[in-house]
Amino acid sequence: MSVRRSTRHSIKECVEVSDDDIENYCINTPRRRTSSNMLKKASMSEHRTPVSNKKRQTKDYENEQTQSLDVSPPKQPKFTKSPESLFSPSRLIERLSIEDEDEEESEEYKNIAVVEAPKAINKYHNASKVLSSGETNILPGREKEFAELEQFLNQHIENETSGSLYVSGQPGTGKTACISKLLKCEKFSQKLNKVYINCTSISTVASIYKKIKTELKIKSAGKTEKESLAAIEKYLKSNHKQILLVLDEIDQLCNSKQSVLYTIFEWPSKTHHKIILIGIANSLDLVDRLLVRLNAKCNLRPKLMNFSSYSKQQIIDIFKSRLEEANVIDIFPPATIQLLAGKVASISGDIRRALDIGRRVIEMADRDGKTDINIKDLDLANATPNENESSKKIIPDDNKEKNKPVQVRQVASVLNNVYGTSQTLNNDSDYNFPLQQKILLCSLLLMLRKCKNKDITVGRLHDVYRRVCAKRNIQSVDQAEFASLCSLVDTRGIIRLIAKKEPRLSKITLQWDQTEVTDALKDKQLIATILDDDSCLGGR
Repeated sequence: MSVRRSTRHSIKECVEVSDDDIENYCINTPRRRTSSNMLKKASMSEHRTPVSNKKRQTKDYENEQTQSLDVSPPKQPKFTKSPESLFSPSRLIERLSIEDEDEEESEEYKNIAVVEAPKAINKYHNASKVLSSGETNILPGREKEFAELEQFLNQHIENETSGSLYVSGQPGTGKTACISKLLKCEKFSQKLNKVYINCTSISTVASIYKKIKTELKIKSAGKTEKESLAAIEKYLKSNHKQILLVLDEIDQLCNSKQSVLYTIFEWPSKTHHKIILIGIANSLDLVDRLLVRLNAKCNLRPKLMNFSSYSKQQIIDIFKSRLEEANVIDIFPPATIQLLAGKVASISGDIRRALDIGRRVIEMADRDGKTDINIKDLDLANATPNENESSKKIIPDDNKEKNKPVQVRQVASVLNNVYGTSQTLNNDSDYNFPLQQKILLCSLLLMLRKCKNKDITVGRLHDVYRRVCAKRNIQSVDQAEFASLCSLVDTRGIIRLIAKKEPRLSKITLQWDQTEVTDALKDKQLIATILDDDSCLGGR
């Protein structure tokens, strides 16, 4: 047995490794040099080599060491370019030339640039924006009502007592705006646990309990309506912060027995509940008509507060305050505001409708201004070169065209399109209601006059509408088209459509007076025949 073979057997017996590992070890080990052997070789050669060849040998040694060592190269330091190196030579020359210029001359150029390119201000856009804002801290014409609400809350907070208040008024009279401003007061935020719920957002009447429980952050395992009511009443009996519960559109909670409304209005009458209830609705007689049992006991009857419609002067003050806030009061001359406010105050006194008409007037004035500018540009393009040069000096700036005040004819045109009544301001206007809208409104008047149940939905109205059309051999529209038809009438402000998840359950209320609707329809024969036909109501 040779020496190599015996060595391999001895290694294999002692270390107990595989043949492949031993073979790789024997092959690779002689080729690998350590840094210590190379240093020794370099030091020995240094004594035998002349000084002139020392640099060359050192360089060869460094190359050999780099190739022989099986390690990763060291991490190189990051090299950050100086800001000057990021520019090209031409760019550097430009920078030098700018810095060498006269400082006074550069300041003069800056001032000239500012004067030559002023920022254009479109006052039409600002006026439309300020007239579309729903909430504002300034409420002209509602100072008395706001002070009364504030006094009501302060009284119950100081005495730590419960109470209830019912706020009524037609749409657009500032009910929700006043209470929203009251909820933002910091002094009430510290003392009250405020909860605001719009009842039109709930799917069913009894689901209001789940909504109140969620807003009060009451933790309970029950998910049903009865369990939610039990959790609320248990919370009210415990030691808690005084609660301010505001229920907007509370008439949406009406049902056959009014059990939900009775339950909610009874909470403030119970001891140790510490809750202040404010209900908001349009009907003035909701408490007297639907909640008769509350009148039997004095401690259950809520305090009543009514918001009257806005007068002409109040609408004028609201317009002026909003336009002055945006510094665009010159857009609406006094004559145009008086015309708009007088028309809206005589019909409904709805400030939301007045603001909507103001935005439409702004849009019309903006379109008319752009049309005038385009016509002038077209005339300039067709003019001769000499005429073109002279006309450029005469035409005013575009900003002046955009800021041109609205005119009385524009306000009158929008009012006629919105209302379209017999009291139109333009005698040449022959606007008439479409036949389908006439039948819809006549069917609504029939239900309001002859039906005992005044709670009218889109589904009930569509049933009566189909019977009216069938008796007169008029083709009726289906449910989906009828819902769109109701939306069109709603945009005119004649009716109010309270949308629900299912369109058939959406509620409809008449915003105009019935006599005003009959005058607007201008078809007394059709109205008389429909209103006298009780058979179209079916089972009522």
